[in-house]
Amino acid sequence: MKNKFFGIYYKHQSINGDMVAIIDSISNEGKMIQIIANDGSYLLKDLSQIEISFKGISFNVHQDDLIITGEIKYGPLLKNRKDIMSYYRYLPIECKHQIYSMYHELSGSITINGNEIDFANGNGYIEGDKGRNFPKNYLWLNAINKEASITLAVATIPLALFKITGVTCLIEHNNKEYRFGTYNFAKAKLISQNHIIIKKGKYILDINIDDFNGHALKAPTKGNMTRFIHECPCVKIRYTLKKKNKVLMDIEHPYASFEYVY
Repeated sequence: MKNKFFGIYYKHQSINGDMVAIIDSISNEGKMIQIIANDGSYLLKDLSQIEISFKGISFNVHQDDLIITGEIKYGPLLKNRKDIMSYYRYLPIECKHQIYSMYHELSGSITINGNEIDFANGNGYIEGDKGRNFPKNYLWLNAINKEASITLAVATIPLALFKITGVTCLIEHNNKEYRFGTYNFAKAKLISQNHIIIKKGKYILDINIDDFNGHALKAPTKGNMTRFIHECPCVKIRYTLKKKNKVLMDIEHPYASFEYVY
């Protein structure tokens, strides 16, 4: 893993809006686990106090700033029909992205710092990243439920002597999949911390984001977890997808996760 990193992000969302995500990573510094919840972010000091798999996570965490006990179990994972990056995954870019589950149901409950969270009928999501660095400038958004889930990343990507604005976006809506990517000529027409517009041919994806506050997380630079970014675990968004003038979906989601680094 010299000068490289690999990480998997496990998101857990209750039906009441409580969010707990686990970032399980390995880098030059070895294995690291970070936890982000509605109330803050934490670095796990004893890695033996958590067990992680694609079937669920169990906690027996006891440290000065964080106590978590309990277990969350996963239902069947909703895997992509094809790689989210398509043929771009073969290019020598600094960070490559993968989705392991666009959506899965949750069961179980945990207690975090005295607050019990019931994840029965909750929503889960799993993604991963690997490479050398997180992009210098990027945004990331994720909102999940059984009827409609969206994940979006827009980043400035160094490629040889050039820089491009890369787009990856996947929407699952009523068992239908919509893809927007640089590889299929999708372009970011507007990028801000409150408004995003992505266009691909006759399709326009328009996203509005409420004001938000983020919690600090460590992120990689040349394989070292020395950079800090901020993630908001719970923000209200509204997104519409149109084909020409026809509205295909108009969805309001009160519990989205969002990172904006520009």
